[in-house]
Amino acid sequence: MATTKKTAAVKKTATAAAKKAVKTVAAKVADAAVTTAVTRAKTTTKKATSKKYAYIFFNCNDNKDAHSMNARYNNEVFADTTSGRKALLAKVEAEVVASCVNIADKDAVEHDILKGDPTEASSKIQYGDIERMIFMA
Repeated sequence: MATTKKTAAVKKTATAAAKKAVKTVAAKVADAAVTTAVTRAKTTTKKATSKKYAYIFFNCNDNKDAHSMNARYNNEVFADTTSGRKALLAKVEAEVVASCVNIADKDAVEHDILKGDPTEASSKIQYGDIERMIFMA
Protein backbone atom coordinates (compact mmCIF):
# COMPACT_ATOMS: atom_id res chain seq x y z
CA MET A 1 0.00 0.00 0.00
CA ALA A 2 2.85 2.38 0.76
CA THR A 3 4.25 1.75 -2.71
CA THR A 4 0.94 2.72 -4.30
CA LYS A 5 0.84 5.98 -2.32
CA LYS A 6 4.42 6.79 -3.35
CA THR A 7 3.66 6.00 -7.00
CA ALA A 8 0.50 8.15 -6.90
CA ALA A 9 2.43 11.01 -5.27
CA VAL A 10 5.21 10.73 -7.86
CA LYS A 11 2.67 10.73 -10.70
CA LYS A 12 0.91 13.75 -9.17
CA THR A 13 4.21 15.62 -8.80
CA ALA A 14 5.28 14.68 -12.34
CA THR A 15 1.92 15.81 -13.73
CA ALA A 16 2.17 19.15 -11.92
CA ALA A 17 5.74 19.63 -13.15
CA ALA A 18 4.70 18.77 -16.72
CA LYS A 19 1.79 21.22 -16.57
CA LYS A 20 4.08 23.94 -15.23
CA ALA A 21 6.63 23.26 -17.98
CA VAL A 22 3.91 23.38 -20.65
CA LYS A 23 2.60 26.68 -19.26
CA THR A 24 6.13 28.14 -19.24
CA VAL A 25 6.80 27.05 -22.82
CA ALA A 26 3.37 28.29 -23.92
CA ALA A 27 4.03 31.67 -22.29
CA LYS A 28 7.43 31.93 -24.03
CA VAL A 29 5.90 31.03 -27.39
CA ALA A 30 3.11 33.58 -26.88
CA ASP A 31 5.66 36.28 -25.92
CA ALA A 32 7.75 35.47 -28.97
CA ALA A 33 4.68 35.64 -31.22
CA VAL A 34 3.65 39.01 -29.78
CA THR A 35 7.21 40.37 -30.13
CA THR A 36 7.39 39.17 -33.74
CA ALA A 37 3.99 40.68 -34.54
CA VAL A 38 4.98 44.02 -32.99
CA THR A 39 8.30 44.02 -34.87
CA ARG A 40 6.52 43.27 -38.15
CA ALA A 41 3.96 45.99 -37.47
CA LYS A 42 6.71 48.53 -36.77
CA THR A 43 8.56 47.50 -39.94
CA THR A 44 5.37 47.71 -41.99
CA THR A 45 4.53 51.10 -40.51
CA LYS A 46 7.96 52.47 -41.36
CA LYS A 47 7.64 51.27 -44.94
CA ALA A 48 4.17 52.73 -45.32
CA THR A 49 5.18 56.18 -44.08
CA SER A 50 8.32 56.59 -46.17
CA LYS A 51 6.72 58.77 -48.82
CA LYS A 52 8.90 61.29 -50.58
CA TYR A 53 7.53 64.25 -52.45
CA ALA A 54 8.75 66.03 -55.54
CA TYR A 55 7.33 68.96 -57.45
CA ILE A 56 7.08 69.77 -61.14
CA PHE A 57 6.31 73.14 -62.70
CA PHE A 58 4.04 73.19 -65.74
CA ASN A 59 3.29 75.95 -68.21
CA CYS A 60 -0.43 75.79 -68.90
CA ASN A 61 -3.47 77.79 -69.95
CA ASP A 62 -5.29 80.22 -67.68
CA ASN A 63 -7.75 77.51 -66.54
CA LYS A 64 -4.88 75.15 -65.57
CA ASP A 65 -6.46 72.34 -67.60
CA ALA A 66 -4.54 69.06 -67.48
CA HIS A 67 -4.47 68.78 -71.26
CA SER A 68 -2.59 72.10 -71.47
CA MET A 69 0.26 70.78 -69.29
CA ASN A 70 2.99 69.20 -71.39
CA ALA A 71 5.33 66.81 -69.58
CA ARG A 72 7.63 66.72 -72.61
CA TYR A 73 8.14 70.48 -72.39
CA ASN A 74 8.20 70.78 -68.58
CA ASN A 75 10.24 67.75 -67.55
CA GLU A 76 12.22 69.06 -64.57
CA VAL A 77 11.36 67.50 -61.22
CA PHE A 78 12.30 69.32 -58.02
CA ALA A 79 12.91 67.39 -54.80
CA ASP A 80 11.17 68.34 -51.57
CA THR A 81 14.42 69.60 -50.06
CA THR A 82 15.71 73.08 -49.36
CA SER A 83 17.85 73.13 -52.50
CA GLY A 84 15.06 71.56 -54.57
CA ARG A 85 12.58 74.21 -53.44
CA LYS A 86 15.10 76.97 -54.22
CA ALA A 87 15.55 75.51 -57.71
CA LEU A 88 11.75 75.43 -58.16
CA LEU A 89 11.53 79.09 -57.15
CA ALA A 90 14.34 79.91 -59.60
CA LYS A 91 12.39 78.11 -62.36
CA VAL A 92 9.23 80.12 -61.59
CA GLU A 93 11.22 83.37 -61.52
CA ALA A 94 12.85 82.48 -64.87
CA GLU A 95 9.40 81.91 -66.37
CA VAL A 96 8.29 85.33 -65.09
CA VAL A 97 11.36 86.99 -66.63
CA ALA A 98 10.64 85.22 -69.93
CA SER A 99 7.05 86.58 -69.75
CA CYS A 100 5.61 83.07 -69.86
CA VAL A 101 3.77 83.38 -66.52
CA ASN A 102 2.45 86.17 -64.34
CA ILE A 103 2.58 86.30 -60.55
CA ALA A 104 -0.06 88.06 -58.46
CA ASP A 105 1.97 88.25 -55.21
CA LYS A 106 5.71 87.52 -55.48
CA ASP A 107 6.31 87.38 -51.71
CA ALA A 108 3.43 84.95 -51.15
CA VAL A 109 4.63 82.69 -53.97
CA GLU A 110 8.15 82.72 -52.56
CA HIS A 111 6.87 81.86 -49.08
CA ASP A 112 4.66 79.03 -50.35
CA ILE A 113 7.48 77.47 -52.36
CA LEU A 114 10.26 77.83 -49.79
CA LYS A 115 8.44 77.34 -46.47
CA GLY A 116 4.90 76.15 -47.15
CA ASP A 117 3.19 73.89 -49.64
CA PRO A 118 4.49 74.70 -53.15
CA THR A 119 1.19 73.60 -54.71
CA GLU A 120 -0.52 76.49 -52.89
CA ALA A 121 1.57 78.91 -54.99
CA SER A 122 -0.27 77.71 -58.11
CA SER A 123 -3.31 79.80 -57.25
CA LYS A 124 -1.13 82.91 -57.38
CA ILE A 125 0.50 82.06 -60.73
CA GLN A 126 -1.21 82.76 -64.05
CA TYR A 127 -0.33 80.40 -66.94
CA GLY A 128 1.66 78.14 -64.59
CA ASP A 129 0.94 75.29 -62.20
CA ILE A 130 2.97 73.37 -59.61
CA GLU A 131 2.01 69.72 -59.12
CA ARG A 132 3.17 67.40 -56.34
CA MET A 133 4.38 63.90 -57.15
CA ILE A 134 4.62 61.13 -54.54
CA PHE A 135 7.43 58.59 -54.56
CA MET A 136 7.16 55.51 -52.40
CA ALA A 137 10.55 54.49 -51.04
